[in-house]
Amino acid sequence: MTGAFDGIDPALLALSLDEVEEVSGELHRRLATALRSLDEEDADYAARGEHAPRWHVASLLATTELAAATLGAVAASASAAALPRSDRHLATVAALMYAAPTIPALLSRLEQDRRLLTSLARGFDTNLDVAYPGPWGHVTGRHIVVTVAILDAARCALLTEQAADAAILRHATS
Repeated sequence: MTGAFDGIDPALLALSLDEVEEVSGELHRRLATALRSLDEEDADYAARGEHAPRWHVASLLATTELAAATLGAVAASASAAALPRSDRHLATVAALMYAAPTIPALLSRLEQDRRLLTSLARGFDTNLDVAYPGPWGHVTGRHIVVTVAILDAARCALLTEQAADAAILRHATS
């Protein structure tokens, strides 16, 4: 294991896939509720030097899609080692925001990809704890799933909720 996964709470890694899916679903519901509370303009609002809520959700979508592609490649006995961390590229996030131009479209696509990732993880059965080379380095499928489905989703939910709260304050003082 390398870098990005050092320091993951072992309790998270011990969760069953059912528990990971349940936690992930709840986090996605929280971020969806926060994003839906914003209008389209507020979803694109960002203070100087920050990213807009829509950008954060599109970034999570890009990461979820890459995680699913990684597990899919491994499941197909192909190497995922050559897959780059394209989810971190601004063009990837911008393209996803363009491809899903409304809040409902973005959230629908994120939910589909969350389910895709979980479905692929279930297909690994006991091999989910085997390390494979890929965009995250040489790590287990479980590390990828827990990181993307829980840790990245939690970060996105918190940022989106903070943005929704800030929008309420902005509108109350204008």
